[in-house]
Amino acid sequence: MSEQPDGGGAKRGSIGEEIYEQVEKLMASETLSRTEAFQRISDETGRRAGTVAANYYRVARQKGAPLQKRGPRGGRKSAAGGGDASAALAKAQDALADLARVVKRQEAELQKMREEAAQVAEIKKLAKKL
Repeated sequence: MSEQPDGGGAKRGSIGEEIYEQVEKLMASETLSRTEAFQRISDETGRRAGTVAANYYRVARQKGAPLQKRGPRGGRKSAAGGGDASAALAKAQDALADLARVVKRQEAELQKMREEAAQVAEIKKLAKKL
């Protein structure tokens, strides 16, 4: 099999397998939900949670693994071939993560601007005394 262009030497498709195994292990050993496991792996690897989820679901579909949530739940049952829904969910999770990062950056910029405005006000105050 070919190696990935990232220079990591990982064989093509092996990252998805690794993610699948990590998610399953976290769900079993720490009783995390899939979403929590995706987020944990995202935090540990720097990959987006949506990318982790997409890799997990791709491998799970290949393995024919059941993808229902644990425990009973009301509402619609998912149709077979829910890959489109999984992809849409992964995209939505990526978009939310991107939005959260943008909001955090904006908050930091606003705080910096407030501090700078306070400094300018102090300088004006001192300049009037001269």
